[in-house]
Amino acid sequence: MPLIAMNREIGSLGKDVAQGVAESLGIKVQHHEMIDTLANRTRIRKSHVISFLEGKQGLIERLTTDQLMLRLLTADEILSLAESQDGIVLRGWGATSLLKEVPHAVRVCVSASRSLRVKRMMERLGSVDEREVERIVDQNDEASGVVMRRHFHIGSRDIDEYDMCLNTDRLSVVECVDEIVRLARSQRFAETEASRVQLRDTALVHRVRAALRTESSTSHCKLRVTAENGRVTLEGGVDRADQIKICADVVARLKGVASIDNRLKAAVVPARLRE
Repeated sequence: MPLIAMNREIGSLGKDVAQGVAESLGIKVQHHEMIDTLANRTRIRKSHVISFLEGKQGLIERLTTDQLMLRLLTADEILSLAESQDGIVLRGWGATSLLKEVPHAVRVCVSASRSLRVKRMMERLGSVDEREVERIVDQNDEASGVVMRRHFHIGSRDIDEYDMCLNTDRLSVVECVDEIVRLARSQRFAETEASRVQLRDTALVHRVRAALRTESSTSHCKLRVTAENGRVTLEGGVDRADQIKICADVVARLKGVASIDNRLKAAVVPARLRE
């Protein structure tokens, strides 16, 4: 099951590369399709979801949107797709970072120089206003950087976040596709039972985090969640003793949970505050 995560950089030809890889491997590219699902789950407008994912939220949107919940649900959706699809190419939205612990996931950066990206975008937009197109490119770069820094504490061009970096100043789309396909089919990135388990556990951790955040009675609990072979461990403190069981009940209903190691502890309220 080829599993490929790619960055998004305007004017880099990454979209063309992703489509070429998908066609060569007989899999799908997933990009905008999950926006409707996220809008439904969060009960906010699609435009707000898009501006969040692309790092372009205005002040009002930032103040009226539960940023943490949307981030957790986005991660849950990305990893659910990676787990459930028989091969997929995921573009943008932190997929390269979310899948870094999965051995058979190929993480790719497709990039190009700013000047060439501006030239390509001028042609694509049919514009002769170079300064305006430069502004568009720079805004997109900054927005992408904001998303990666805010949610994953990394830069969008940090080369150690990728297994392969391709420069379309020097390589054609076909050459990039060939390189990615070669890596995806290599023994180094072969899918194994151990790598499938790692993907399932990684997806399960984010499923649990998203479920606890969307449940009103547990939404403010700050927990550490880990998973190993479907066994979910919950650690941390909760405000009330009854939340220990509530958290476990929420987790127990989720797909993929084999057992729960509940290590949660209720906060101890000083006697003077109980009076």
